[in-house]
Amino acid sequence: MIILPLIALLAGPTAAEDRSAVVCVRAVQGPRPLTYSGELVGKRPQPGAFKLPLTPAGKDICQTLLRSKIAEWRLEVTTSGFTACSLAPPQFGKRVYYRAKAAASGLKCEPIGTYPIGNWKP
Repeated sequence: MIILPLIALLAGPTAAEDRSAVVCVRAVQGPRPLTYSGELVGKRPQPGAFKLPLTPAGKDICQTLLRSKIAEWRLEVTTSGFTACSLAPPQFGKRVYYRAKAAASGLKCEPIGTYPIGNWKP
């Protein structure tokens, strides 16, 4: 009887998990405060926009995004005086981590890792 839950766990994300994505951003300590924001972009205004401060530095700030059939998610990290750093569209059924840093050369965002949605973290 233990085999069935184990097979389900190894099979990967379920259909319910494919309807959402988790995108996390970790700010590196720097001279400027960073903001993580996102919005659904479609033909008409869509609900679900968010704007989160990336504080304290080094802590993962995560947002769960739901799949939409009529709009696409646009995600970015911003700070005053720099061009916004755009993040890749979310991978539904996955938890994606990014690192964001504001330095003299500009604002940089880089992916750290991609993991299946579940109860564990890297």
